[in-house]
Amino acid sequence: MDLETQITTFLFSVFFGFLFSLLISLIYKKKLFNLILSFIIVIISSLAYFIILLNLNNAIIHPYYILAFLLGFFLEYCLKKIFKKIAVLIKK
Repeated sequence: MDLETQITTFLFSVFFGFLFSLLISLIYKKKLFNLILSFIIVIISSLAYFIILLNLNNAIIHPYYILAFLLGFFLEYCLKKIFKKIAVLIKK
């Protein structure tokens, strides 16, 4: 696999982790069928991730793609906390 494909897939994994975290946090705010909706979101997201990976790099998964996914997941969590603090400071 060439370097351009690896970088593209790495960046996609970070973005997808960010998006996945955002979707899960939105589902839990609704408090409606949390378990069922979370399960459906996980299945659909996993399927979409592998379909997009299939188009990007023939669905080759390296451990650092999983780490990039987790990085995107935690990046969204940290940014959400920072934005909440900024919103509180602006309201004061």
